Amino acid sequence: MNTSMVALVAARNGDAILEIGFGCGTVIREMGDLVGDGVVEGIDFSDAMMHVAKKRNRHHIRKGRVRLTHGDFDTAVYPDGAFNAVCSANTIYFWSDPSQTCARIHEVLKPGGKVVLAFVDKGKMETMPLDMEVFRPVSCAAALEMLESVGFSSVQAHAVGDGGAMFCVTGLKER
Repeated sequence: MNTSMVALVAARNGDAILEIGFGCGTVIREMGDLVGDGVVEGIDFSDAMMHVAKKRNRHHIRKGRVRLTHGDFDTAVYPDGAFNAVCSANTIYFWSDPSQTCARIHEVLKPGGKVVLAFVDKGKMETMPLDMEVFRPVSCAAALEMLESVGFSSVQAHAVGDGGAMFCVTGLKER
């Protein structure tokens, strides 16, 4: 799933990218290799993941290519139009108000910017032994509708693997 997300972000030299919920920092490191004189920022509320990601990305952090923030995207301060791309894998289930978070993503993207959300579809999640008071599964159709409702265009679903249970949904902010 992360490989698909990175490919869809298509980071280029000079890009400013944000990953919401960077976990152990693997995706951040990959994109840090691609942005050249750009920057990859990440935000995660887990102390443990922050520690691991800082170690994994210490080289890029020293070069100024990676910035990691401990916190919650919904309350963090980012200027409007700051990023070429915003991505997130397996975090949509934990967002308190997914529509509001998608609207906030739209705000922080530059015109022409892209969102990439990777997740396991609701149908599969509901068959897994998960605490549904913690996880709030989202269907692919609902994610696409959410992106469209907050102003994204060219909204698409990209199946990941051949099981039909994992997706990356993408959308563009109009120029």
